[in-house]
Amino acid sequence: MKRYEMGNRGFGIAEAVVGCALLLLLVQVAWGITAVQATLAGRIVGESLVLDEARLVHHLLVTEVGQGLGRIDWSLYGDALQLRAFRGVGLRCRTQPNAGWGVAVSGYRAPDPDKDSVLVFSETSGWQLSRLQRRTRGSGLDCQHIAGFGIEVWTLDPPHPDAVAALYFERGAYRFSAGAFRYRVGNGGWQPLTSTGIASDSAGLATDGANDLSARVVWDDAALPSRTLSWTVRGAR
Repeated sequence: MKRYEMGNRGFGIAEAVVGCALLLLLVQVAWGITAVQATLAGRIVGESLVLDEARLVHHLLVTEVGQGLGRIDWSLYGDALQLRAFRGVGLRCRTQPNAGWGVAVSGYRAPDPDKDSVLVFSETSGWQLSRLQRRTRGSGLDCQHIAGFGIEVWTLDPPHPDAVAALYFERGAYRFSAGAFRYRVGNGGWQPLTSTGIASDSAGLATDGANDLSARVVWDDAALPSRTLSWTVRGAR
C-alpha cells in the first residue's frame, strides 16, 4: 500500500512539472503573439496615418495648382511653391450700387480685405488685378439666384465697373520643412499641415514642364510599406 501511495505522489510531481513547463510555454507563446499583434497594429496605424496625410498633400496640391497657370499663378522658388491661392468667385449683379461693385459671392471662405486681392475679368480688358479694399453686404441688388452665393458690394483699387466676374485669392506658399508639409499666408510663419514624420530632406517639389508640378513625399519610418509616394499635378489648361 505504501509503495502504491509513493507511486501516486511521484506521478503527481511529474504531472506538475510537465504542467508548469506547458504553462510557461503557453505564456511565452501568448506574449509572443501579443508582441507581434502590437507590432502589426502599430504598423497598420502608421500606414493609415501615412496614407491619410499623403491624401491631404495630394488634395491640396491638386486643388491649388489645378486652379492656376504655371509661371503666372504659381511658381517654384527654391523649395517653396508660391502661388495665388484662389479662395472664391464673384459674379456681377445685373443692377449695380451707386458706389462699389455688386457681386454674388461664394468660396472656400469669405473674402478678407486684410489679405485678399482680386482678379477681375471684363470683355474689353480681360483679366486685371485689383486690391480688395472693402466689402459690405449687398441689398436691393438684382443678382443671380444661385444656391450658396451671397450678395456683397466690393470696393476695388483700381475699380473695374465693367467687370463681369472675379476670383479672389491670398498670397500663399507650400513647402516640406522641419519634418512636415507646411503652408504660410503672405510673409507669415510656416504652419504645419501634417505630423512631423516626413523626411523633409528627401521629400520635395519640382516643376515638370511649364504647367506641371511633381511632388515626392518620403516618411522617416523605413518600415512603412508606403514610405515613398510621388505624383504629378497639372495646372489649369
